[in-house]
Amino acid sequence: MAFIAVVVKFKASLHMIAVCSLATFIYALSIHLQIHLINSIAFMIVMIGFVASSRLYMKSHTPIELVIGSCIGIISQVSFWYFWL
Repeated sequence: MAFIAVVVKFKASLHMIAVCSLATFIYALSIHLQIHLINSIAFMIVMIGFVASSRLYMKSHTPIELVIGSCIGIISQVSFWYFWL
């Protein structure tokens, strides 16, 4: 999905893709194993905010690039949810 964004000359945030993918993975793992990873999930949500605000502060990305990066990260994990669970 990130490759498609590059092909159409759109700069999606790879940092947001990575952080949102990890957060979604931890959430899915928590549901699948039926364990409470609430601290890890809360930490990842805070980290998503830190990464997004740092990318905006450094003027590396626009808000839409961060949103697209987040969506790519979440969609990629959700699409494989049924394959690995």
